[in-house]
Amino acid sequence: MRRRKILFLAAFLMGISSWVPGLAQKQNWPKELVIAEVPVESAADYEARYAPFLDYLKQKLGIPVRLFVAGDYTAVMVSQAQGQTHVAFYGPASYVDAIEKANAPIEAFVKEDSLRSGTVYHSLMLSKKGSGIKTLEDAKGKDFAFVDPESTSGFKVPMAYFCLEAKIKPKEYFKQVTFAGNHESVILGIAQGTIPVGVTWDTGISIATKKGQIKGIEDFEVIWRSDPIPSSPWAYRKDLPEDLKEALRTAYLEYENTPEGRKWLEARGLKGFEPASDADYDPFRKVNDALKKPECQL
Repeated sequence: MRRRKILFLAAFLMGISSWVPGLAQKQNWPKELVIAEVPVESAADYEARYAPFLDYLKQKLGIPVRLFVAGDYTAVMVSQAQGQTHVAFYGPASYVDAIEKANAPIEAFVKEDSLRSGTVYHSLMLSKKGSGIKTLEDAKGKDFAFVDPESTSGFKVPMAYFCLEAKIKPKEYFKQVTFAGNHESVILGIAQGTIPVGVTWDTGISIATKKGQIKGIEDFEVIWRSDPIPSSPWAYRKDLPEDLKEALRTAYLEYENTPEGRKWLEARGLKGFEPASDADYDPFRKVNDALKKPECQL
């Protein structure tokens, strides 16, 4: 009798797994999904700002979702390479670096769709409005701030501009060159007058404006604006189960269709997400190659 009950219970559970949506196919999913973002704001802002998105993903996927707050770009790349992070947000160049430098087995699956410029964005070189620094010539001999050596708009694209077009070496041209660590630090430093000149991304201006930290781009002199940059990707590890990858892609693409999603995305300066592929970021493999040249060093 006991044996028959056990066999019946096992058969019943197997039957449930065959018809309950998502149960059978989730058997190889991680018990907890960990996502990360390369630093664009101060660490204190991340937990609160990401809470609605984490709750949404948890609801859509049916498993806990946790945010990994990294101190710098390299920490995100290494964490995903080592399997500690399943999904991560990158700049275009740091995405390529995660693959080429950190050997991360990852693939872009969606990219940002900006309210301002769609699926592209721009690197900006800025000074404070009224500072008297309006041109690159005016900036000569002043302190200068990049974001992070792995940042696309906060280092690599402007560095390629300095090398290939302006023909200057930053450490020789500016009084002092520093790395502020994240885009928010550059934007607020320039706005507050503690950083005379620096580079950031235009989406960061939108985020800071939404947070009430600045009035908007009118607080700044735009010294230089890059050509369009393909928008930043979210990438998952290639070894995730295929059904989890599909569920992630669908969740990201559908987030804009929810009231909470529209609010969260708008605060980030976004309309939503669009499909992405690894080939979208081939141009940054060429940027990386250019920056390896001796004449393109700081």
